[in-house]
Amino acid sequence: MEVEEFEKKIDKIKEDAVKNILSHFNRINDKLFTFNNILIGGYFAISRIYDDINIKIIMIPLINLIFLIFLEYLMMEKSRKEASVDELGLDEFIKFAENKETRPTLFSSLAIISTSSVFGYFVYLLIF
Repeated sequence: MEVEEFEKKIDKIKEDAVKNILSHFNRINDKLFTFNNILIGGYFAISRIYDDINIKIIMIPLINLIFLIFLEYLMMEKSRKEASVDELGLDEFIKFAENKETRPTLFSSLAIISTSSVFGYFVYLLIF
């Protein structure tokens, strides 16, 4: 009896951990969206302050914004599949189960890296 209760507690901890990962991803993604929007303004400003920088440079944070929106779409699709997991076929379920743990971490990492790169290039433009 105690073993079953212990296993239920472990399963509950695992379930809560997965929910926390998604919650943290959503918080990080919201902050990255906000920061990227600030960078869009910064790129506009830098293109107006320095004569040798073309306005087309604004495409860099805009492309990153599209990337962030795409990542958000992928996370929405993941949640949609989780909501209808009982309707998936066996092959789809196996594929879904294999990717369940790593995808949010990978997406979060990619979003952080891309936004950091946009910021790094912005700082480079300011310094040089």
